[in-house]
Amino acid sequence: MLVLLGVLGATSMNASAAFVSPTQLSEDRYDGEWVNLEGSVDDLDTDGRTATFEVTDGNHSTRVVYEGTLPETMGENRIVVAKGRVDGDTLVAKQLSVRAHEGSERPPEAR
Repeated sequence: MLVLLGVLGATSMNASAAFVSPTQLSEDRYDGEWVNLEGSVDDLDTDGRTATFEVTDGNHSTRVVYEGTLPETMGENRIVVAKGRVDGDTLVAKQLSVRAHEGSERPPEAR
C-alpha cells in the first residue's frame, strides 16, 4: 500500500511539471523540480543507451542526460521536450519527445 501511494505521488508530480525554457531555468530556482524543458538540440552525443546533449533557446543552454532509447527523429537542431528532474545545471530526463513540425512548417493550429 505504501509503495502504491509513493508511485501515485510521483505520477501526479510528473503530470504537473511546468514547461520551461533554458533561459527560465538559468534565471529561476528549479533544482529538484520536475519540468518539461523545451528547446533545440545541440551537441548530441550517445554512448550505448546514454545520451547527453544541450537544449538551447538561443540565449541559454541546459545540459540534458537521458538513459534509454532515443526517439527515431531525435537529432541536432530538432525541437525537443525533455521531461525530467533538475539536478543543478543538468536535467536528468526520463522522457523525450521531438516536435513533429517546427518553425514555419508548423500548422497554424499548432502555433
